[in-house]
Amino acid sequence: MNKTLEHLLLVYATRPHADLKLEISGLSRDTLESTLIDLLTLYLNDANSSTVREFITLRLAGYQPVEGKLGYNGYRMVAIDSTSHPEKHFCEVKPVNVYHKEDESLSRHLNGGGNFSDYTPERLEQHLAEPHLQMLVSGFVDGRLVYILEFPFQCLESRLRDLLAKRFPDNVREANEYLRSASFSFKDYAHCFPNKGRMVYRAASLAPFQDALTRAFFRFLSEL
Repeated sequence: MNKTLEHLLLVYATRPHADLKLEISGLSRDTLESTLIDLLTLYLNDANSSTVREFITLRLAGYQPVEGKLGYNGYRMVAIDSTSHPEKHFCEVKPVNVYHKEDESLSRHLNGGGNFSDYTPERLEQHLAEPHLQMLVSGFVDGRLVYILEFPFQCLESRLRDLLAKRFPDNVREANEYLRSASFSFKDYAHCFPNKGRMVYRAASLAPFQDALTRAFFRFLSEL
């Protein structure tokens, strides 16, 4: 970690904010720039928190973040017609970041997918019952945004029902039993493009990120 950033983090956590402001005022512009870049790099690549990646995905797609951990990740106000009051439309965000390890190999490859943790049949029905619920899936490579795709949640219904049926035969679930990981890839929602889905964002050139995408997903993104 950048030594200046390390020092400022310790000052922020242990001393009054007045001391932090004094420390910052004594730094050169170049030092401030490099420290901020290191902080953004650290935050965007944090393997234990997707908060910033979710925020970037939401804002570029035109949504506001929902405060708190429970419920949906974001919402936007949509007017159905000129005479109606705007409705709140929700979304689920699934940002995935892959990174190059010390030996330059990739941690994984982006396939346009995401994951629902601790999923249940009840939660699926709740999602399906939410009007206009949208999915936002995004992919980052070393903290750099490559794509954002938006599509209706219903596009994943078949995939999620299949996974839940394997985990809970006859739809029977005991208390505190969950499908720990309900994962999906672009192949599970590709049928919704282009009629129901939209590409919110795609890097100006996919070539620098090609090695981080599966071949099939690279082709899908290129042809959208």
